[in-house]
Amino acid sequence: MSKQEFENRFNDLGSKEYLKFQKSWFYFSDKENLFRENIRFFTKYDGCNPKRIVYIGKEVDLVKKICQEENCIMVDSPKDADIQFIIIDLLDIIESNVCFDVIQNRLKDTFKHVQDYAKHIQDRRFLSVFIPNIETDQFFFPAAWDLALNIARILELKDERIGCIKHESSYDYEHFNTDRSTFYCLYFRKKGDGDLALEYKEHYRKNDFIKSPVDHTTMHQWNIIKPKPRSKTLLLHPAKYPEELMELFIKQFTNEGDAVLDPMSGTGSTQVASLMLKRRAYGTELSEMFADIARNRCKTIYEPLQLEIPGISEKTEKLDFKIVCADARSIDQLGFPEIDYLVTSPPYWDMLNMKGAENQMNRKKKGLQLNYSDDSHDLGNISEYSMFIDELVEIYNKAISIMKPGAYLTIIVKNIKKSGVNYPFAWDLSSIMGKSLLILPEVFWLQDDLSIAPYGYGNTWVSNTFHQYCLNFQIPR
Repeated sequence: MSKQEFENRFNDLGSKEYLKFQKSWFYFSDKENLFRENIRFFTKYDGCNPKRIVYIGKEVDLVKKICQEENCIMVDSPKDADIQFIIIDLLDIIESNVCFDVIQNRLKDTFKHVQDYAKHIQDRRFLSVFIPNIETDQFFFPAAWDLALNIARILELKDERIGCIKHESSYDYEHFNTDRSTFYCLYFRKKGDGDLALEYKEHYRKNDFIKSPVDHTTMHQWNIIKPKPRSKTLLLHPAKYPEELMELFIKQFTNEGDAVLDPMSGTGSTQVASLMLKRRAYGTELSEMFADIARNRCKTIYEPLQLEIPGISEKTEKLDFKIVCADARSIDQLGFPEIDYLVTSPPYWDMLNMKGAENQMNRKKKGLQLNYSDDSHDLGNISEYSMFIDELVEIYNKAISIMKPGAYLTIIVKNIKKSGVNYPFAWDLSSIMGKSLLILPEVFWLQDDLSIAPYGYGNTWVSNTFHQYCLNFQIPR
């Protein structure tokens, strides 16, 4: 056995090529490159037998060509056992005049394919689905999320990557629209025997677009934002998000003088961005320390802006801000005005209480606070996932009760990896919220300034999650 094989039992790649695949978002120039990278990454020559893969899609000839060049055999029947990797290619699912029922039937057929092939995948080997969410002139449907939640009932949901077609010079822009070419690479791993007799479960309903003054299609879908260095005061908060991100959405979904709400204000990123853009700013914050920081930050912006108020508009109300130190569960009882827009980022479950994370160790060395608070009411201290989701949705429903019909919400979250398990937080939350709200196309905050780590190298694969979901919803009128 060579040194290379000894160091990496998962594939035939060295560390440099391995690292290229670790980032959870990527550009690609053509399908051949996309398929080749995945086949090389998820297969390994065992020194005797060719690598066996399955491809289901319209690019059969292209994949056969790649297999010949990469010492693979593409098998056609689920009866062929000992499969190392399966690609299900649904990149063509968006077609002209496609209807919702056709898409649902395609997803159900795909689910059946997974059931047919699942028992023939080698243990701890992967199946991947390439699929976009669906946006047409008639409806938006998160097909990728719906299918992912279903396949995760059979195989272990291991990871995700998001990609888009690389346009000329697109990498030079911090914010750009992908011409809705964004798609998901969903990765599932064989781990034991799943239940292969399950029926497809519809997690999302069809969401018809409501015509509104806001044209969401002008929103840049990919936003590469490098936050400015934080001051010593703001470093006290363990998970601050950048005002630059808030500005994108506040400009998109509000007008001057509108009331913006964040029920989990932290150090006031939402309120600061709102005031800078001449919107009224409101919120709650459980921690008195963070609430004080947020109020002080707002005052430094609010007081000078009072001189400019007549220039906003004769029709707008006086610029105002109010941050209450309170449990967000009581947000409907705190005397806030009717709200035009909500934008927030909740705790990512209890991840800040997880010991051993590199960021946590660095904060501990600096004597900084590791979590939001020790308060039992703090969502970040709930250890049971379903309870955390239920409590979070309750807060959003309370906030929605003081919002205008037709108003928008933006919730910034990401899927969570915890103790070797992938919890699809973004998809679970959108599925529940979509039962009473309209789901709009997702927008991404992409991080391009973080060091890549070789997670899983040598044994399996875990990506570096460098993308955050900006989930957008509208309250029905």
